[in-house]
Amino acid sequence: QMMLFGKVSQQMCGLKKLPWSCDSRYFWGWLNAVFNKVDYERIRDVGPDRAASEWLLRCGAMVRYHGQERWQKDYNHLPTGPLDKYKIQAIDATDSCIMSIGFDHMETSNICC
Repeated sequence: QMMLFGKVSQQMCGLKKLPWSCDSRYFWGWLNAVFNKVDYERIRDVGPDRAASEWLLRCGAMVRYHGQERWQKDYNHLPTGPLDKYKIQAIDATDSCIMSIGFDHMETSNICC
């Protein structure tokens, strides 16, 4: 068994590119598309700003709500309370995986200016 492992590891180390790396671009594209998919039922259930916040944070963006100074970065610490209390004022999408297929979240949101 050790000889087999040594042989396989030598072969893998000699590769410039891992055999599955060609598929990784497809996988990450697929995963980003899943994160960006608009869930109209969720928008109806929790409201447009909450649903848009969830989408943005899931994709790695940050959100700032009207009347608050700090940026919301952590999906797991989204504020709770009345659904109409937290209105999105600003978005920082630097280095996020936001795709145009998710833009319908923005059309339904009441983003403050």
